[in-house]
Amino acid sequence: MIKMRIKLFLSFFMFGAFIFFITNLVFMDFPRNAFGTTFPLPAIFVISHVLIGGISYLLAITICRKWESLAAQAEEISRGRSLSQVSVGRAEVEIRLLTESFNRLKAELTQGEELRNRLVADVAHELRTPVAIVRGHLEMIVDGAGECKREQLVPLLDETKRISRLIQDLQDLNLAEAGRLTLDRSWVQFVPMVEEIISFLEVEAEAKSIALNIEGTGDGELYCDVTRIKQVLINLIGNAVRYTPKGGRIEVRYLYANGEVTVSVSDNGPGIAPEKLPYIFKRFYRAEHSRSRSSGGTGLGLAIAKQFAEVHGGTLEAFSKVGEGTTFTMTLPVYPQE
Repeated sequence: MIKMRIKLFLSFFMFGAFIFFITNLVFMDFPRNAFGTTFPLPAIFVISHVLIGGISYLLAITICRKWESLAAQAEEISRGRSLSQVSVGRAEVEIRLLTESFNRLKAELTQGEELRNRLVADVAHELRTPVAIVRGHLEMIVDGAGECKREQLVPLLDETKRISRLIQDLQDLNLAEAGRLTLDRSWVQFVPMVEEIISFLEVEAEAKSIALNIEGTGDGELYCDVTRIKQVLINLIGNAVRYTPKGGRIEVRYLYANGEVTVSVSDNGPGIAPEKLPYIFKRFYRAEHSRSRSSGGTGLGLAIAKQFAEVHGGTLEAFSKVGEGTTFTMTLPVYPQE
């Protein structure tokens, strides 16, 4: 910062001296006082340059102090020390804008750190149970407490599949959020694809005496990654089947028109509370924690569905009313602009 002070001082001083020189060229009869006597030119030269130097030094110190304060607080943030807000007192417009940028950056860093810590905790929580099960069975086999039978290996295989699915879901979600998810696009008949998913989930719906209906308007091809879009629809309809009570009803409606495809999945389940609705697309978030965990969910389904829809240039939204049910609506372009 000392170098900056010197540079600013020299810049202001040279500018002031230049203005003084130009002024004396214009006003050659300048050196007279109120009594009509003439000041000696050397004295005027010294006094003027002392004044210019003093003013330049004050300006350099004033500006540098604000920059030093801003730099010091930025250094505190880089070291991980908490600061409520970056402040430099009264400042010019440019410095004030830079201060506001620092404050926004600090807020984003804080939020990112919180999300990262929450993600680590959630992943550890999800992995704890399957790892404990696998370890318990392996220890039992190693200790000779039981024979290594096929039925004893089945639970281990199920838990390893669950871990693999969790890792794959996290990888896909990270790639989608970073805009680096590779899509294998192709043309597919939209309505037959939806009907295929419905037929696949009808067995689970019939087991709970749930009426699973489909209706819509229009038909045609959709240019998409078939595997990803099927996963989105399976997540939406599967969640509706899973959380709709016995004897409930699920309506799947679609509209193929105006270069867009809109699909809505509505159920008459318990619904989602208004304060929880904004968070249902977050990683590992569960509106009903105990029920979701007992059904084997990882809390990533809706987050993945939303990211896959957005990667295709579409949207995924949710509307819910407690006691009446929930509706998820996905809109996709038939052919993406990009």
